[in-house]
Formats: sequence, structure tokens, C-alpha cells
Amino acid sequence: MTIQIANFDISDRSKVAGEGKVKLVPQRQDANHSGVFVVRVDVSFDPAANDYPLGAVRIEVDLSDSFKGRADSTSIEQVNSFGKHTPTSVITGRCRVSLQEPGTAPTGCRFWLLIANNKKRGQQGTPDIVGFVIYDRKGDRVAYGTGPLDGDVEISASGL
Repeated sequence: MTIQIANFDISDRSKVAGEGKVKLVPQRQDANHSGVFVVRVDVSFDPAANDYPLGAVRIEVDLSDSFKGRADSTSIEQVNSFGKHTPTSVITGRCRVSLQEPGTAPTGCRFWLLIANNKKRGQQGTPDIVGFVIYDRKGDRVAYGTGPLDGDVEISASGL
């Protein structure tokens, strides 16, 4: 048996809020899946006021090669944001999966979410980008996706 010492989950001053959907059509679309995932995020951390990051993440998944359902955060373990012109945030935590298809929902899930805030709402240009992965307690990947966001997520980063 090997022993692994876990990394510290150190967060920095961050505010990440918004929502939108990502269409991965036709690559992640099939007869049972629309090829779309939706992200809603409202996460913040202020080390002067909070002991731990606060907020919620919801990822609705309807992609081939992933479960069809919803993952709701049960805890936010880490949020790090950086960048000036296109702020980027990485959020990790635990989540509970609810299926919208027959089967047994994965348990003991953890998520990793990356968001690049490439433009403000209503601006022209490169869309925001969202990527995520969800693993179950056995370490199996149960959902993933990355693509351009139809929507808007605003990130207030702590610095470079």
C-alpha cells in the first residue's frame, strides 16, 4: 500500500459568478444526449472575512460519454483566480450527482472547474471558456467537457 500526502487547498481572494451553456455538437451528441452542459456558479472567498470559500456550483450534464443529470456542489474546497485582462478561475470541491436517466448515481464525487472570463457581457470577441471534470470515489471519471460558453461568468481575481 502506498501513502499519498494530500496537497493543501489554499484559496485566494476571488469572486466568480454567472451561468451559461456549452454546446459540443455533434461530437458529444447522440440519440440519448443533447451534447450540451450548463454551468451555474456563485463562489467567493475573502481571506480577511472567510475561513473557507463560500458558494455553490451546479453543472447540468447531457453529454455522450458522461452521465445525464446534475452535479450540485456540497462543498467548495478551493478557488484560485488570476489574470488582469482575461481573468481565469479554478474551482474544486465535492458534489452530489442526481441522474436524469436510469441507473445508479455515482457517489463520493469531486469536481474541478476552469473558467476563462474572456469578455464582459454584451461585448464582441472570444467567448468565455468553461471546462470541467467530475470523478467518483473510486477515481473513475464520470463526466467531463470543455468549450465556449453561451452566457457570461464574471471573475474578480486577486491579481496576476
